[in-house]
Amino acid sequence: MKEEKREGREDGYVSFDPDELKNATQEGDPNDEAYELLWEATCVSSHVDDVDKATGHTEEENIYPTTPEEVDAMEDLVNRAEAALKVPDEEFSQRVGELREIIKWSRKRHWKLNWRVVVGVLISVFALYMITDSRDGDVQKELNKVEQVESWEEMPLTYFNLDSLGQTKYVFPKDKYATVKIWHEQAQRVVAWDYNSAKVSIPQNEAELQKPDLSESLKEFYTKQLKNNKKKLKENLEKYEELQDASFKKLQKMALAELDEEVDEAKSSKRFVLFWNIFFILLIPVYIFAARPYGYTISLHRREAANLGKLEKLGLWLSGGLFAAGAGIGFVDVVTKWSDGSESREDDGTGPVRLAIKVGLFALAVIVFCCVSCFLMLYATITGLIRNYDWKDVKAKAVSAGKAAKAKYDEVKNERK
Repeated sequence: MKEEKREGREDGYVSFDPDELKNATQEGDPNDEAYELLWEATCVSSHVDDVDKATGHTEEENIYPTTPEEVDAMEDLVNRAEAALKVPDEEFSQRVGELREIIKWSRKRHWKLNWRVVVGVLISVFALYMITDSRDGDVQKELNKVEQVESWEEMPLTYFNLDSLGQTKYVFPKDKYATVKIWHEQAQRVVAWDYNSAKVSIPQNEAELQKPDLSESLKEFYTKQLKNNKKKLKENLEKYEELQDASFKKLQKMALAELDEEVDEAKSSKRFVLFWNIFFILLIPVYIFAARPYGYTISLHRREAANLGKLEKLGLWLSGGLFAAGAGIGFVDVVTKWSDGSESREDDGTGPVRLAIKVGLFALAVIVFCCVSCFLMLYATITGLIRNYDWKDVKAKAVSAGKAAKAKYDEVKNERK
């Protein structure tokens, strides 16, 4: 008995080997023509190649038609096979019935929703929503800094010598916008670092260019570096002089200009996350709409669907593995037994580290699952919209409906006159 490897039409299931039809009769048998036509009906699909036809053997899933024309061709051949049957044959009738079921299935639309993918995208939407809230906080922090700078008060400033400051190590203050003095001091240190970095690099670049037998690529590289460092030296010298000569109002404007860039960056980051959040929210209903292919479309792209199924399984396997690894991390307790028979337990000191790794693995598992889900939904939606709908026909119907509505409106308008 034939081993059943598939469960339904989506998997390309049939209950018999197609080559049984080819070899069911011998020449001179009254039903030979009928079986031959039935075999031809299993060969209309583009997935059945010339070698299959010549050898009289093909895989079961290959017999499914992949276009409307192939469905019509299969039905025509089945009808002709039934008409050519001379002697009643129960097995023949069973095969005809199954092929007619394939024809019927191929002409219908079928829901091909993957609920795991939908769940993964919904989790992504929730995560993006939380990130958007976080970005709101980032924008507000930058706006608070703007208010802080606008409320600065004048105070004595510290002026550094550009060369003497050099590339000394410096711990930047937590809040550089707290006062004009703190901001001005840090601005000088940043300029001094960049200035002296360029100053040190220029003679090094020149020395490299003086080396004999220098390759063209290295010569081009060091020439470009020298040019960039000279430009950097000049620009930072100008910035330093500007910081030395600036009034309080000028320094305030410089700090606000710097903050404007940070505010724009925070808003841009928020807009980016918000865009993808809205995009995936809207993508879900479009995905549902696009996930209704005809049976013949499923047959045409069955191999591609199998590969995407492998990708999904790989993502689930990897996500599950990361989750299991996180769940398997336990906490180590040091048990101390005292002379009175009592005992005490305390963490061995690795608790926070283990907890961080545990949470990190859980988060990574969710990220993998969500990324695979978002990719599969996006791919399925794009291909579904292209493959599952005749947009020329949809457009023609929409235009026709628009014209009919306009004609009705004009009719009503003329009646009122």
